[in-house]
Amino acid sequence: MITNRFPNLQWLKTQIDQRFQNRCGMDKQLLETAGFPSCVINAKVKETYRPDIMGPISLFLNVQGNSRCKVDGRTVSINEEAYFITNRFQTYTLEIENQQPSETFNIHIGEYFSEQFLASAMHSSDTLLNEGKQLTVPTVAFHNRLYRRDATFNALIKELQQSKQDNITDRLLFEECLTDLLMHLLVQHRDQLQTIANMPPIKPSTKLELYKRLALATDFIHASYAGQIELDEMSNAACLSKFHFLRLFKHVYHVSPYQYIQQLRVEKAGQLLENTLLPVADIASLLGFANSNSLSRLFAQRKGVYPSKYREMVN
Repeated sequence: MITNRFPNLQWLKTQIDQRFQNRCGMDKQLLETAGFPSCVINAKVKETYRPDIMGPISLFLNVQGNSRCKVDGRTVSINEEAYFITNRFQTYTLEIENQQPSETFNIHIGEYFSEQFLASAMHSSDTLLNEGKQLTVPTVAFHNRLYRRDATFNALIKELQQSKQDNITDRLLFEECLTDLLMHLLVQHRDQLQTIANMPPIKPSTKLELYKRLALATDFIHASYAGQIELDEMSNAACLSKFHFLRLFKHVYHVSPYQYIQQLRVEKAGQLLENTLLPVADIASLLGFANSNSLSRLFAQRKGVYPSKYREMVN
């Protein structure tokens, strides 16, 4: 279901403690199974504080504005260009505190739904035919980090939004959308595991730890790329020496931190050119460029067209 408000916090925590054994959802909706159900919270709020919730696989994102999510003692700021993932049985705290309302689109993928998906997606066809619904459920621990909202992800979210018509969620379309979204996350997760495996020849546990540290740095970059970011700041976020950080970053992302930041700025400039009437000079200032000429040159290098021409093409 898709709802435009957060459920009562005390009720939710009680239901989680009892694993939804009474199969009672929001507004006394009867659930098909016990366990945390699938739902999307598409709410507009200026302030909310929802501490220490043990959820299912969850994606935190915003249609408009910002929010913060805390997991394992680390707080991440989530803007409109990224999403953050928490895993089943992880405890998170969600906080929103803005001058203008933020519009959330937080996706909680139900326990039973995700179990069935992972069992079917990660077993062979022969196993599926022979064992049916008695399959063991593989464990997948997605990395707790900010992920860029690429075109594929945004298309999946748009389709999920469209599953709600006239205040009623089309259940078939909703579940198909969640399935496609989980498959996208799983493919992305497998790519990350391959990236970790391809890191310099060190122990697997060390590779994973280094990847997590690089993710801390990219989280910092996504929150700060419109300003001036120093190499020391990024390496400090990753708890690495700046030379070790620089070498590993290039190895994992195939670009330097500077190139990574510039690409983020170009992508954001493209969004602003498409969706606002801001002058190019104002966009350049917002994104940390010295002047509009600097933005125009970089934009033309990356997109093959200058900002003003790009705006004409997309509008």
